[in-house]
Amino acid sequence: MTDESAGRPPVAAPDVTAGTRAAPSELLDAELETLEARGLIEVAAYRPELEYLFRHWLIQDAAYGSLLKQERRELHRLVGEAVESLYPDRHDEMAGVLAMHFEQAGDTPRAVEYLLADGHYALDRNAIREAHAAFDRAASLLPRPGPDATEPTRRQWVDVQLLRARAGWPFLPTSQVLAELQAIVPEVEQLGDPELAAQAHLQIAFIGIEAGSAPDPLVARSMERLAELASVLDDPSLAALPLALRAMNKVFTGPIGEGVAALESAIPLMEKRRDFIGAAFARGWLAMGYAQLGEFEKAEAASREATRQAAAGDVIAQLDAQIAEAMVRSLRGELDEAEPLAVACVDRSQESGATYCAVVSAWILGDVYQRQGRPQEAGQALQLGLDISPGLEPGMWGPTLQAWIRANAATLGDSKGSDEGWDEPLAETRRSGNRLSEAAVLWKRAEAAIEEQRWETAFRDLARSASILEEQGARPNLARLTRGWGTALRSAGHADEGDEKLRQALALFEAMGLEREAQQVRDELARAPGPR
Repeated sequence: MTDESAGRPPVAAPDVTAGTRAAPSELLDAELETLEARGLIEVAAYRPELEYLFRHWLIQDAAYGSLLKQERRELHRLVGEAVESLYPDRHDEMAGVLAMHFEQAGDTPRAVEYLLADGHYALDRNAIREAHAAFDRAASLLPRPGPDATEPTRRQWVDVQLLRARAGWPFLPTSQVLAELQAIVPEVEQLGDPELAAQAHLQIAFIGIEAGSAPDPLVARSMERLAELASVLDDPSLAALPLALRAMNKVFTGPIGEGVAALESAIPLMEKRRDFIGAAFARGWLAMGYAQLGEFEKAEAASREATRQAAAGDVIAQLDAQIAEAMVRSLRGELDEAEPLAVACVDRSQESGATYCAVVSAWILGDVYQRQGRPQEAGQALQLGLDISPGLEPGMWGPTLQAWIRANAATLGDSKGSDEGWDEPLAETRRSGNRLSEAAVLWKRAEAAIEEQRWETAFRDLARSASILEEQGARPNLARLTRGWGTALRSAGHADEGDEKLRQALALFEAMGLEREAQQVRDELARAPGPR
């Protein structure tokens, strides 16, 4: 029997908490008829076997609570074994139900076995949060190994902790996941397995770098340890990983060129190794690096290869490849192509529970909407990103989202007419050492000031932002900023200076082959300047 009252979903397998199916004994038939007559149960199905439901979950709970603890444990064991026997080809699908029954039966080894199977089954279906919940439950059943623990016991504990961290990093705070991983390093090292140690330190290094700021000492130590393990294992591909991780950080913090060059060197080696971070992920970042440099043919090629390689990976690899493609399209000025890609990324990231991917996708989508002149939709997309970002660390995305939202509000006429509210995101970018994010915040603050015709503030911030973008090699953004600068100078009555900035922007657009935007600048230069 099961309970479907109060909107509860039906269970996928027999559940001892809900009762048992009828047996062909007259005594049991009579008892069931009595319960049905009293309104406690009702017939759910006649075929293939007679099956009953409790009429209310309170009745179910009362029946379950009336059992002695030992009776419950024995019944859970019997049901678990019955499910194992009845559905031998569906153990993965029913792993969660089996884990529950064996845990309630007090059979921890089998409960952990099925929790791990349930977690892997969830990962295969891209259900990241479900996977984390299963691995987290398994971890809670396994005490930390003591000094006299056997090697298999210690290894199982480490494996579960690594799986738990791997499933949780896309949506949990970086500091939490790093603390959990760093806490298991002594156990990892005690096992003396270089491959396992490489896996653990790779996760620490990758997650720390992914936060978008310079690595803390413990993350830096993991990167050093990876280099040591590469020597021990004689594995050049492993030696390439720390180089790639540092390079990926530079793609979004600067200098972009250094990051791209390092990825170009590291990726061929990484393609020989399949691990927590793969060549598909690195190629996606390489594509975004090329695009930020304005090298769009290379960006397109890297994006295509990232998508091809990610097809055989998990949902995070696929989302990262799609995010890379959306960003390449956006930086190339192909906004109509970037929009549906970003929308799909937002939707799929939320469905799978990949918070970090959802935040990045929401920012890309909001930026696209802003540049399309759709501030209402931009505000909604950006606010979504900001609403779900508190679970992440305050790295590059928090300040960036705040800046885009404030600039968007100014476009809608909803600004306070001052620099109030900009200090915090600007200070955060500087604390993290993220030069590109600092340039972005300054640029957006300038755009807000332009909307209010606070020219002096706008031109000061534009000059600072342009200096950083030029220094870091971010040509597409430099071209767009310079064009906006020229337009603002013309509107403020500085026609000659404005025309000079527009000509600089035109040269950049032409050099990158961005003909549509180049023509827009030519058209603007052909028009007489005038006030806004």
